[in-house]
Parts: sequence; structure tokens; C-alpha cells
Amino acid sequence: MKPFFKKKPVKEQMTPFKDLTFSEKIHYIWEYYKYFMLAAVLVIIAVVSFVISFQRNNYTTAFSMVIIDGKMTGYDTGTEKERVECDYNYSLIPKLLDQDVSASQQKIYTLASTGSIDGYIASPDYIDYFSTDKEPFLTDLREVLTDKELETLAGKIIYYTKEDGTKIPIALDLTDTKIKTETDFTMDNPCYGIVVTAPNLENAVAFIRYAFDL
Repeated sequence: MKPFFKKKPVKEQMTPFKDLTFSEKIHYIWEYYKYFMLAAVLVIIAVVSFVISFQRNNYTTAFSMVIIDGKMTGYDTGTEKERVECDYNYSLIPKLLDQDVSASQQKIYTLASTGSIDGYIASPDYIDYFSTDKEPFLTDLREVLTDKELETLAGKIIYYTKEDGTKIPIALDLTDTKIKTETDFTMDNPCYGIVVTAPNLENAVAFIRYAFDL
């Protein structure tokens, strides 16, 4: 028969912390505070990640443009506070069983309607792709360039022809400009137009003057 009362075992006497060896002290601290230490490390990592992310995104987009079926590298992206953004993740060339065209159309429509892009670069076949008589996509160059500038660029202007035959200057051929010759542009005949809802209209126009040394 088991005794009703049991004698409690004598607790093992712990060695005072000051008498522990260095390795024992480290082990002791780790065993008792490891969760607090891990939590502190996670907090530090989160704070550092936030700071880095904030610094990377703490800038103003001075000029942005979309590039259709082409890619351009080797251009000046701006400063830490002001950036030039070129988004070339778009395609309007139909491919079998490929949804890129539909996705590109929807995204560009969205960006334009929300005033999120300034410039539009495409080949001559696709430069007026989004233009219609009722809803122009690209700005009439007569509204943003002087008569003298238009005269200088006469041989480079690309027109959109309305149903009634009226021709509207909407873009410029960049083939012989520094935009093509001094970068790694993969498009043979890039053409540039200013989106009607451009939030940075002044810089969008400045891009033309820079390209043609006006």
C-alpha cells in the first residue's frame, strides 16, 4: 500500500550566477531569455526592412512612360529624389494562345485613365493603337510645341487621321535621335507621343526637346 503522504524531494541547489563559468552563463542567458532575444531580433529586422523599403521608395516620379514591344536600357534614371521610369512590360503583337495583348490593353487604359503615365513609345504600326476620334489617347503636338519647333520636326511627325480626314500630329519618330542611337533600344523605329492625361506634362514635352536638341 502506497503511503498517503510522500516526502518531497530535496531541490537541487542551484549554483549562483556569479560562480558560473563564461560558457555556463551564456547557456543560462540563452535558456531563459532566448524567446525575448529572438523577438528583439525579429523587431530589428522588421524595422530595418521598413527603413530600407522607405528609402527606396521615397522619391518623386518626374517622368514615366510605357514602351510597347521593346526595351530600352542605358538611359539616365534621374536622382535619388526624382526618378525617370520606363515600363516595358507590354505587348500589342498578337500571339497564339497568349493573353499579353489583352492584359497590356487593360493596364495601359487604367494607367492613362488615372493619370499615371506621361509618355508612350511604340512602333509606327502601334503608335495610334489607342487613339480614337471621340477619345484621343495622345496629345495634339500643336498644343505643346511652338510653331518653330513643329516646323523643325516636320519630317518626323506622325499623324492620326480622323474619320473626316483631319490629320492630328500625335507623335514623333525617334529613330535618328539619341534616344535610339545612344541607348540599347531594341525597337527598330520607336515613336513617341505624350499621353493626354500626363501628370508631368512639362517633363513629357522636355523629353521631345532633349531627344531632338531643340
